[in-house]
Amino acid sequence: MFKKIAVYGLAFGSLSASMVLIQFINGLYRARTIKTAIPVLANIVFPALGVFLFIKAISRLQTDKPINLGGALFGSLLVSTVIALCNIAAYHHVMFNRTDIIKDYKGRNYNSIEAYYKADTALTATVRTEKIQEAKNNFDKNIGTGTWARTQFMLCLSTGLVVSLLTFISVTRKYS
Repeated sequence: MFKKIAVYGLAFGSLSASMVLIQFINGLYRARTIKTAIPVLANIVFPALGVFLFIKAISRLQTDKPINLGGALFGSLLVSTVIALCNIAAYHHVMFNRTDIIKDYKGRNYNSIEAYYKADTALTATVRTEKIQEAKNNFDKNIGTGTWARTQFMLCLSTGLVVSLLTFISVTRKYS
């Protein structure tokens, strides 16, 4: 089972990580359109597809004892963890090896923050400056690899859990 976890986790993790790299390297973070949403949506679909195919594969194994729900959930969570680790590695690569992309990403977000607070006419100049600086500090804190890792773990594990339950119920219903 652990061999299948590694195979499915790395296969779909590399697909998902490629979407992270495509998003940043091609500058798809610059605009918000349907085209630029494809890598983000693919990061939901690829882990789900990986877990689905993993559960289907382990349910077809001819063993002395059939797979139970606990084993299926454990295996799917491990597959999801490997996928999340691949995504984290891709983001970490962009964060520390492609600093030009991160500078552009930060600059665009800083401009958006400033435009948002400058449009608010109810704020005084000193309050506006404080709010802009606070928002920039929050953005800098949330752009780190740790925040990305938490987000990826939550996304992949929750997607894997739901897909695993649905697939396990579907597969066991067919074979019953």
